[in-house]
Amino acid sequence: MMGALGRFLELSLPSPDVARSLAFYQALGFAELVTGDIRAWHYAVVTDGAIVIGLHGAGIAEPALAFVRPQLARQVQALAAAGQDFEFARLGADEFHEAGLRTPDGQLILMLEARTFSPGIAGPGPDALLGQCREVTLACRDVAVTQDWFGRAGFLPDAGDEAVERLVAPGITLGLRAGPARPAATLRFHPADRGGVPGQLATLGFTTVPGPEGQVLTAPEGTRLLVGR
Repeated sequence: MMGALGRFLELSLPSPDVARSLAFYQALGFAELVTGDIRAWHYAVVTDGAIVIGLHGAGIAEPALAFVRPQLARQVQALAAAGQDFEFARLGADEFHEAGLRTPDGQLILMLEARTFSPGIAGPGPDALLGQCREVTLACRDVAVTQDWFGRAGFLPDAGDEAVERLVAPGITLGLRAGPARPAATLRFHPADRGGVPGQLATLGFTTVPGPEGQVLTAPEGTRLLVGR
């Protein structure tokens, strides 16, 4: 399935110390993927088999959801004609084609012409401490408005509960939760042995903080990993 945005590529994260962030995710059992030379800055990619995370040493200032769409210039033109505003569009003959737009809550969306890394694994690695990522949480001022926006972009509804609406597309599950909008930097995990995870993380030198929905682990670049119930 390819919606209006394209196929999901990665959760792109600004990472001041890429090596440190990379070591953090690898310690949790994420696998590193082979990157290309498209980016001019230090760039690493990891995956747990459910979510792909791009660690960017430069080039972005906030978390973004990145998608790949062939013939990007044509798609950007079509979306703009339909009323979609773009924050930027780099579509020159001598530059890597990419464009940026925002959801109704201000979440940055990147659309790229081509992949920037090799495809990854299909399932969790044997050392995946947290299991697989269940969702990327987006806090929304108006869940219905955001749900409609992603629905028109090709996302499909998934089973949810009273607190969350879930939308899915190949490679990503979004959890839309009511609250003050903020960048997408919360990943939710439901490991089989949730009670033992804090101790295992402590053994690795990581500290979790209790929250209303579970234990919160913060990555070096600031990403929140929620080990929920």
